Amino acid sequence: MKKITITGKNVLMEDEIEEVSEGIVKKIGNGAMILSSKKYIGKKVYVLVRK
Repeated sequence: MKKITITGKNVLMEDEIEEVSEGIVKKIGNGAMILSSKKYIGKKVYVLVRK
């Protein structure tokens, strides 16, 4: 079971998290991308956008 709770400035994720990384969204054509290791290709990810 997956559960994400956001309260104020705190985020609680109850799931098997392998790694948490931070990066900058980069422009590519009309879209954007986030650089990540190729070992994560095909895996489901969570993207949290901060203000």
